[in-house]
Amino acid sequence: MVDKSQLKIPRPIPVDLTKLPLKLPKIEIDYSKCTVPFWCKKCLQVCPQVVFQVYCKQLVKLRESDPREPGVYQVIAVRRDKCNVCNKCIDVCPEDAITITY
Repeated sequence: MVDKSQLKIPRPIPVDLTKLPLKLPKIEIDYSKCTVPFWCKKCLQVCPQVVFQVYCKQLVKLRESDPREPGVYQVIAVRRDKCNVCNKCIDVCPEDAITITY
């Protein structure tokens, strides 16, 4: 039998995630141009990585929000880490409201 005090078990060194060379694309949406995302929804439909999501900006308790009212809903990029910068959303956007930079 081997004595447990003589065994040397290698310990993994923890990785510092703040120092990884991870560079995400910066996705900017001009909300003055994209006021009613439910009329269009083209960026949501064309994105192969499902980066975008529509959320309700103005929630009022016990009242249904109208998706056709300007400024109630907004498109946000919730999965920037999944974006492969294919630029399909930029090509499809009729208002030119989306810009992607590194």
